[in-house]
Amino acid sequence: MEIFVIGLSHHTAPVEVRERFALGGDLARRFLRAVHKENVLEEALVLDTCNRTEVYFVSRRPADSLAYLLGQIARIKGVAPPRDTSMLYRHDGASAVEHLFRVAAALDSQVVGEHEILGQVKRAYRTALEERTARFFLNKLLHRSFRVGKRVRTETELCRGAASVPQAGVNLARQVLGDLTGRTVLLVGAGQAAELAAKALIRCNVGRVTVANRSLSRAEQVVGSLLRAPPDARGSDLDENGSDDEPDAVRCPALLRMRAERAAPHGAGASPPPPERPAQAIELGQIRDIICGVDLVICSTGSPDLVLRYDEIAGALGRSERPLFIVDLAVPRDVDPRLGRLPNVFLHNMDDLDRVVAANLQRRRREIPLAESIIKDELGRFVRWYDSLQVTPTIRLLQEHFGSLQETEIERYGKLFDGDRRQIEQFTQGLCRKILHQPIAFLRELSEKATFSDRLAAVDLVRRMFGLDAREQDE
Repeated sequence: MEIFVIGLSHHTAPVEVRERFALGGDLARRFLRAVHKENVLEEALVLDTCNRTEVYFVSRRPADSLAYLLGQIARIKGVAPPRDTSMLYRHDGASAVEHLFRVAAALDSQVVGEHEILGQVKRAYRTALEERTARFFLNKLLHRSFRVGKRVRTETELCRGAASVPQAGVNLARQVLGDLTGRTVLLVGAGQAAELAAKALIRCNVGRVTVANRSLSRAEQVVGSLLRAPPDARGSDLDENGSDDEPDAVRCPALLRMRAERAAPHGAGASPPPPERPAQAIELGQIRDIICGVDLVICSTGSPDLVLRYDEIAGALGRSERPLFIVDLAVPRDVDPRLGRLPNVFLHNMDDLDRVVAANLQRRRREIPLAESIIKDELGRFVRWYDSLQVTPTIRLLQEHFGSLQETEIERYGKLFDGDRRQIEQFTQGLCRKILHQPIAFLRELSEKATFSDRLAAVDLVRRMFGLDAREQDE
């Protein structure tokens, strides 16, 4: 099986190493475009999250692939290729398939059972389709991984009440700061992680929330989605105790006040709304103006560069005596590590979530064997499907299929020509051989000249055309 994966994750490398290989934002798409143009790999897919960067690929020259992949990443990121590759891992064949299944099932996540990973795998697949690097084999493999993820979600309790990475970041803040009620919060980034963090923060009764993003309109959308949420809205993630007993809006007096202000008529005799709002959207350049009045910062952008730079905000933070807790969920990191040296700044990144995750894993450990049994079952199915698409057994099945057709027809019509039965057998055998000559020659040529994916696709078509899968099952 000519499928491979090369990557690194929170299991093998700290965040300062992972960010060197990260292909966030548009970098993954640029990588796939280069792969498609150069035609070195037959198929490729990039899975890049805050915890991992992995390249799944199909190649007949795997020995050359590592140097090629690292060189391609270095060119795209404008850096020198890394010399130390000891933290990278590689899986081949069925091992690569099993690894993807474990990733899609959230068994390989830092937060075991987290909700986001299956969506991230689907987005990676969609990008590969758009860049024409996912063909027959990766199409089959990725759809099977989606099935694995869905089965684990529905047939086990592994993902029931599972905290997401943003939720884990909020829980870390609660462990350090204690009660978050009334705390002033800055969310840097306006993607899915920011929205999940916002919902988790609302359940903690935080006070003012500011969303900063490169695109102000997108930050306003995140703020607006919170304000438009119905009174009985609930977040998709649960708190660290697995409880979602109270609606988000009911537990956030600040948002209730703002909704009341927006709904109240402001006629000639009505007072205008107060200038202070419990939620606002700003651009990244405005962060330095407000950060000294913030208690908690959660960063989750997809920027390849630092967003909170030491040279830009260290002076203001150094003059402030107000403690500031920062959780950097981004890879590459959003926050300059030097900010963590300031006496009033407490900086934590993805690697610091481990102690929060430990409790999450303990609660879900009993579900892991059941999830692994699902993966084993689906892996067996996939390997059997792959084995069925080999050229030699397909030719054998094709010959047996036509031999069976010949015997059936001789039995049906042989009585009409009792004296010439031998001639009928010779005639039908010769006819079947002539009919099969071109399909068999085509299949044999595939095994010598066609690409891995083209060969599998063609064999799959032949098997479906002649109903060979049903015949094999009957045997």
